[in-house]
Amino acid sequence: MAILLLIQLLMLVIIQPAGNFPLNDDWAYAHSAQWLLTEGRVRLSDWISPNLLPQTLLGGGVSWLFGFSFEHLRYLTLIVSILTSFSAFYWYRSVKLLPAQSLVASLVLLAVPCWSVLANSYMSDMYGFIFAIIGATFFYRALEHYSPKWIFVAAVIVCIGVLQRQVVLVIPFAFMVGWYWQQRRWRVNVVFVGIMPLILAMLTQYVYQQYLAIGSGITSAQEHYNSRFLLFFFKLLRGEEGMTQHVASNFLVMTGYLGLFMAPWFVWWGIPSGSRNRLVACLLAVALLGTFTLIVGWYPPYFENNTIDAAGIGPFTLYDALPRELAALERQPGFIWPLAAVVASIGIVAIVILAAASVKRVVQFRAADGQIVFLLTVIVSYATPFLITDFFDRYLLFLVPFLIPLWSKLWPQDRTKRLFGILGYGALSWIATVLIISSMATHDYFAWNQARWEAIRFAEDLGATPETLDGGFEYNGFYRFEESKDERTPGKSFWWVLDDEYIVTFSQVPGYRLIKRFPVNRYSGRTPPQIFLLHRSTTD
Repeated sequence: MAILLLIQLLMLVIIQPAGNFPLNDDWAYAHSAQWLLTEGRVRLSDWISPNLLPQTLLGGGVSWLFGFSFEHLRYLTLIVSILTSFSAFYWYRSVKLLPAQSLVASLVLLAVPCWSVLANSYMSDMYGFIFAIIGATFFYRALEHYSPKWIFVAAVIVCIGVLQRQVVLVIPFAFMVGWYWQQRRWRVNVVFVGIMPLILAMLTQYVYQQYLAIGSGITSAQEHYNSRFLLFFFKLLRGEEGMTQHVASNFLVMTGYLGLFMAPWFVWWGIPSGSRNRLVACLLAVALLGTFTLIVGWYPPYFENNTIDAAGIGPFTLYDALPRELAALERQPGFIWPLAAVVASIGIVAIVILAAASVKRVVQFRAADGQIVFLLTVIVSYATPFLITDFFDRYLLFLVPFLIPLWSKLWPQDRTKRLFGILGYGALSWIATVLIISSMATHDYFAWNQARWEAIRFAEDLGATPETLDGGFEYNGFYRFEESKDERTPGKSFWWVLDDEYIVTFSQVPGYRLIKRFPVNRYSGRTPPQIFLLHRSTTD
């Protein structure tokens, strides 16, 4: 635990997440903390879909104690993320991993490149993640040794988690499936125990939605996403053109990302013991897939304009980057992304093996215990809606703690082998390298945002306002969304820009004259070296 804390503190030293400014979507979550203080009620921005209640209460409390500041909210998330990592550690201990194994598993989670930025912003992911992990821990224990107390505690925790993010519903659903799977006699009390946590969680969701409907109103984003899955699902059932390709593309991207995130664990733990032919087949599959990805250039990151960007941690949300693509951001593969593609190939092959072994266990019925079924149900029920609709790379962080114990339960580590062979040290080295690189990339993400907001403040001193300044998605979203969410000015950035007399950019833009450059204190050569404040020199 001390090592886990120390590593996160060292990451914090590298990242240096200072500055009173929003990142990505967290301006919309911060609005709720502000409104809690000014209006005395829970109100959600129309831009967001999570329920957000625990985060709003915590953010409002911090703002009441110390004053509203994105920096204060960011430190709150940092504390929550550290507690999340501790919760993950105890989750791994609950699934019977040894302390050293649990530490490595926790570091695999931290090494997902999305972690470093989610832990240092006011995004909603960590706040839901921690309740999902803690709830899963108690449910998992109850599947091993029946305990009404653990089931009750787990039910309460997941209900709180649902009030943060609706996806936490997959945890009590998975418990219900795992519980029924391992029961041999279906009595009334057995049925009640299995379904009770899910009913409570769904009832919690319903009551909260009624509270919003009566009060501030259900957000348009919630209404959109609530109907989106069914819309896409029926399109798939009807066989509408392009839907099969859409789902297949999502499946490949999801598998690629999970392969990249999970590869160090698969290598460190070791492949299933068996015949030499099986080992040769695995190595051959990795070699063929790795060669294929290099030939066709299928490198991570597989999505553009997500948290993980070929140019670093993002998204890069300024006038000349998204969606105009005028800025010359460095997105060439270099050597890192081809290497990541090869590592992802290892993980993809392992995931295929894991899926085949899991199906075999389930088909054999009693060969799969309730705990294995619980893990499988969490993974499948969480991933399916995103496969059918769409997703961001950061959403996949949720699956990592459940894939890790599934692999370890299906193939116990061979104690007769050296724990740290060449491959084991290689996996640990990869984890350490990714932790450092992702921390440096997150530092640069903060660095160019710091320069961006220096440019914004300079422009405001010159008389610019949110109505005349395109300061990027976060700036115009924070200051203009609530008043102008239905407005879209033709030819302007989609983030509620009325007039772009002033613009903040990564580069010079035709039709604008330079006012001032703001240097970026960067680590990576891929990060833009400066931010530009420009003023329109020609009329539209």
